[in-house]
Amino acid sequence: MQEESEKRQINASKEISSFNAGAQEGQTEIYNSEGKSDLIKWQQDLNDELMDLAYELTGWIKKEGVWVRTDKQPLCNDRFMNDVVMPQCKPYISRIYINSNLQEERILNMLRNTSDEIADNMADGYDIYGIDFINFDLVLRLIKNTITSSAFRALNGWTKKTDSTILKRIESSIENSKEQQKKGLFGIGG
Repeated sequence: MQEESEKRQINASKEISSFNAGAQEGQTEIYNSEGKSDLIKWQQDLNDELMDLAYELTGWIKKEGVWVRTDKQPLCNDRFMNDVVMPQCKPYISRIYINSNLQEERILNMLRNTSDEIADNMADGYDIYGIDFINFDLVLRLIKNTITSSAFRALNGWTKKTDSTILKRIESSIENSKEQQKKGLFGIGG
């Protein structure tokens, strides 16, 4: 009877260990899936850069990581940001755009057309957008600096290829980790 009791305890202990390992593996897989999703989302989330541009152009400054209003003369007003900059720049930071597969010539044409459109709006509406003529080049340069790097993430499907490569590396790492856990769990291998 004592032998049977010991066998039941050993079997129960094995079942609990197996259950705990399975639960931990499931939790790890959920965590890793969320991590992959967050990584891709973070890499593709450029809205912060557009908001930084908006704050900078409208006279805000960043102090200790927080944007604060100052008495600094804004380069333009909120109307210019809402009517011109946001609608013209938003497509370049969308996931649809950066996951595209575009050729360099097409990207350059799009950037030139966007820059021309913004410059035309600045010239036509300088009085309602609060932009001094002397600041036209600066305003346009700040906008171009924000959208150019984002635009080239679509060059030949670069973002899509890069994200796919990163996901494959993460999945490979997860699989290797699972294999190591299984070997350690069942006493096989190192």
